[in-house]
Amino acid sequence: MFFYIIRRINLLVITVMALTVIGFYLRSRIPGDLPLDGNLFSNYFDYLMAISQGDLGITSGTAQPVMDEILTVFPATLELCFSAFILSITIGVPIGTIAGMRRGSSLDSTIMGISLFIFSIPVFWLASLVMMYFALNWDWLPVTGRLNLLYEIDSVTGFMLIDTLISDNPHSQEAFYDALKHLLLPTIVLATVPTTEVIRQMRNHVSDVMKQKYIKAAASKGLSKTEIIMRHVLRNAIPNMIPHLGLQFSTVLTTAMVTEAVFSWPGIGRWLINSIYQQDYAAIQGGMLTVAIFVVTANVLTEILTVVIHPIRRKELYAQH
Repeated sequence: MFFYIIRRINLLVITVMALTVIGFYLRSRIPGDLPLDGNLFSNYFDYLMAISQGDLGITSGTAQPVMDEILTVFPATLELCFSAFILSITIGVPIGTIAGMRRGSSLDSTIMGISLFIFSIPVFWLASLVMMYFALNWDWLPVTGRLNLLYEIDSVTGFMLIDTLISDNPHSQEAFYDALKHLLLPTIVLATVPTTEVIRQMRNHVSDVMKQKYIKAAASKGLSKTEIIMRHVLRNAIPNMIPHLGLQFSTVLTTAMVTEAVFSWPGIGRWLINSIYQQDYAAIQGGMLTVAIFVVTANVLTEILTVVIHPIRRKELYAQH
């Protein structure tokens, strides 16, 4: 397991270095942003030293450091992504478990058919549809932003739900519920695609666990179906889901850019789209480098976590050696 973790870390380092090469090329195309001399390797080393100190350049739109703006908008994206990720797991795991327990039945076919239909819906179309009905026609929920402008909440963590709870504003409780209402619609839209994938993966893993002999042995001992599910099925199926969950979080993070644009959510996705419109190359390369490193790191950490907590996966690694 130790050598496996070392290989994963090496892969992370190599991938990040490849990303920095791309970022160095893009930043070198910005006139006057990166001072260059005749030595390419020296220039690249200076670029690595700059980004290691948080220097990603200056935006042409606001003349502010790119890192400062990323630190301002990235927490909004993470709040939205974590909310959608938690919602997809909360809905996907039990539904996928039911489908896996009843694989081949009409209920399983119905669940998978609905999941496939939802998966095929374009995110931008679903976001526009949800906005039109729930916000504009029925006026149930707010349509844009993170918080009503009437509430003055100081940004401490960057996560609006947390900031409203820890704020000393006398209307902090009302602000919290308002922030929750602003978060609801984009979270539902962003969670649709990963929820269907969690259902599919959970169904497959539960179905595989149900074929194992220890499940039949547990049933022969007189354990109820609920005990079998809680003590054996979920305990062995969920660890296999961890690598897929890491990939789904990456999907959520990339899909968030479209969702943020539709709902005017002030996150890094909307910020990057605005930077593209303004041809702000320093912001584009800095934002894409940050998102890419975050995604790669999340995937590697989930793989390592799977090996650490999953005995079967560790046995597979020992067998390979």
